[in-house]
Amino acid sequence: MIRVRVPATSANLGPGFDALGLALSLYLQVDLEWSDQNIIEFTGEGAQGIKSLPENNLVWQAASRVFQATGHRSAVKLSIHNEIPIGRGLGSSAAAIVAGLTAANELLGKPLNQEQVLALAVEMEGHPDNVVPAYMGGLTVAMVDNKQVYCQKVPFPDEIGVVIVVPEFELPTEISRSVLPQQIDQKATVSNLQRACFLLASLHNGDFSNLDKAMDDQIYQPLRKQFIPGFDQVMNAAKSHGAVGTALSGAGPSILAFCPASEQERVAQAMQEAFRHAEVNSRAYNLQVDNKGAEILTI
Repeated sequence: MIRVRVPATSANLGPGFDALGLALSLYLQVDLEWSDQNIIEFTGEGAQGIKSLPENNLVWQAASRVFQATGHRSAVKLSIHNEIPIGRGLGSSAAAIVAGLTAANELLGKPLNQEQVLALAVEMEGHPDNVVPAYMGGLTVAMVDNKQVYCQKVPFPDEIGVVIVVPEFELPTEISRSVLPQQIDQKATVSNLQRACFLLASLHNGDFSNLDKAMDDQIYQPLRKQFIPGFDQVMNAAKSHGAVGTALSGAGPSILAFCPASEQERVAQAMQEAFRHAEVNSRAYNLQVDNKGAEILTI
């Protein structure tokens, strides 16, 4: 049996749309083994809404892509335990895809290399920002050129903690992406490029004095916040209670805050209180950066 653990991820980090991603200490665990018939078991977050048919499960679909690519048709048993909130901007679909691909590839003796696995993952997900950190761990920068995925890890400062506040409603990525413009103003594009570069430089150099400005996305976040009651108030509450930078987590509706590790609890409580004022229930997670990515665990 193969056991794989894959982290949640937060994409974009503000201005780094479809390029930046961060792996977080919240996990999807998958066990995969040969069987005499196809079986799927699912526990944890989202289990009540998951249909038991294998073909409807994203982990299963990803594993099947590897089996198809390598010509294997044997039956398998798939056991899934999920900690990642689904439809909340924390890379649940990317984790499922990476887990299925990695587990199947490992079960077959690694016929696919890293580049091939990532290419399949990006093809299934449609963009690299979540699948790359889910697979590699840490803070990552990704680009796609002629369908080939190029990526780099960037050191993330140890002194920064991550708070994720998850409102109790889903925001499907397709809805969040539906409001994005087909064309972007040149001034806004330049501004976001500047901010994304400044964000990476600030994290690399350990200078967080202007991190809040660097994470202030000028294009996508203003359009997406309409779906999130209390969005501005939650962002302001985080900053006024010690956060050094805030952003929508991926396509939302979760909100991410960077802060000193000692301030995580205070920041989380302030963000939740702001959501309560907007009549939105929420959960808060005080997390660390996961630097391992997709990990094969010893059973």
